[in-house]
Amino acid sequence: MYKVRKVLNNNAVVVIDTDSMQESILIGTGIGFQKKTNMILDADLTKLTRYVQEKGVDVATRAAKNDAVYLEAASEIITLAASTFDQFDTGILLTLSDHIAFAVSRMNNGLVITNPFRNDIRLMFHEEYEVALKSVPIIEKYIGITINEDEVSYITLHLHSARSDLKIDQTLMLATLINESVHEIEDMLNIHIDENSLSYSRLLTHLKYLLLRCRIKEKLRIDMDEYTRNNFPVSYDIAHNIVHKMEKHLKLDIDPTETGYLAIHIERICSDA
Repeated sequence: MYKVRKVLNNNAVVVIDTDSMQESILIGTGIGFQKKTNMILDADLTKLTRYVQEKGVDVATRAAKNDAVYLEAASEIITLAASTFDQFDTGILLTLSDHIAFAVSRMNNGLVITNPFRNDIRLMFHEEYEVALKSVPIIEKYIGITINEDEVSYITLHLHSARSDLKIDQTLMLATLINESVHEIEDMLNIHIDENSLSYSRLLTHLKYLLLRCRIKEKLRIDMDEYTRNNFPVSYDIAHNIVHKMEKHLKLDIDPTETGYLAIHIERICSDA
């Protein structure tokens, strides 16, 4: 049984489960209409979307911080993502709605939103990016603001974090590390890497899964370390430096076999350049 804790607007309420005492947010057309605090809900819950938040979070206070229309926009984006991906954590409702509200506030104040990792994020998390693109008309429908591609890439990070065990700041760190690694390759080889090239896309994908394997402690089956060290010494040295930096930033040990495979991708980039 659910009891109303706070009415956010006609379409959103914060409720508490009287059995588990777990707070959650219910969103649906008319759910908040003529409702008052402490009322028992008699609505058809099958027609509503329920968002359970992390324990220890003051849901009512967080949810009331911004206009509830941001919750509605975030809810529709999350519903779209949840129907697209097999595994998706819908508990990002408050975080995503806060982000959208902050982005809109900056845009209303004339501040330009930029994301230096936009292209990298698009390539690394292309599935999430495609869903984030569909958030543009959703946000415009609810709020009347058209977000740019830089903002789409930030929403992509939120969607990726909901598909993985990474928090949003960890996902951004992942994009930052990969971006820095690419620039290091350019500097050391004195080349410009074409961001639209297939080899660049493959490099980003490899770096993404390198870090994923590192987190789940999965090892590559074939060791190319000695081969690449002997045949591509420059690319190998660059790969070694990048892996060392990643270990330092992430405070994780990366299996030595990763260096050899990364060197192969760097060598391919060098050959294309």
